[in-house]
Amino acid sequence: MLRLIVILVIFAIFFVPARIIRVEDEKAISFQQERLPQMTREQIYHARVFYKKTIYARHLLLRILRIISRIFLIITATLFVGAVSIQFGLLFNLVPVGMTRLWALSQSDGSRNLLLILASIVGSFGVMTWWYQYSRLLALIEDDIHRPEDLLWTSPTILQRQKECYLFMLVMFLMVVYGFTFLAVTNGIPSSVTPYYLPKIFF
Repeated sequence: MLRLIVILVIFAIFFVPARIIRVEDEKAISFQQERLPQMTREQIYHARVFYKKTIYARHLLLRILRIISRIFLIITATLFVGAVSIQFGLLFNLVPVGMTRLWALSQSDGSRNLLLILASIVGSFGVMTWWYQYSRLLALIEDDIHRPEDLLWTSPTILQRQKECYLFMLVMFLMVVYGFTFLAVTNGIPSSVTPYYLPKIFF
């Protein structure tokens, strides 16, 4: 029951701000549709998405930073999942027994801790890179569009609220990774499960 509650809390931490971002997008689209009734919501939405793509197309550095940040965050998630898999012995249920002799798949606290430390480092760079490129994107949008009559104009209040939601999700993502890393290296969590002592019930 406790594990289910923890999972639901973590899910809510990321779902709620993501939902707020979506709702704010809908508000911006509704605002523009009132001024441009001849356009559908889908047309307005796609026009706004296309505009952001053109900004990335015009600014090579911004586009590269976005790609790098996504790669870093994907690597971080992969390392974190790998560490959790080692902690609960899940790798031994997913790969052939012979492959578990590989160092990368070894069932040890050292391997788990190393993956978590790497996830913390890579995740930090990923979050900082993503946040920088996103902040630059918003700055470029604000420089280009000044009038509410413009199709792509977005209320500063909406942009600020979305920015806060993104920041909250990024910080919480790092806190989860940092938290598990701290507990692991300080022996605050049990030793990783070996293939010979797998628990009968997971989550």
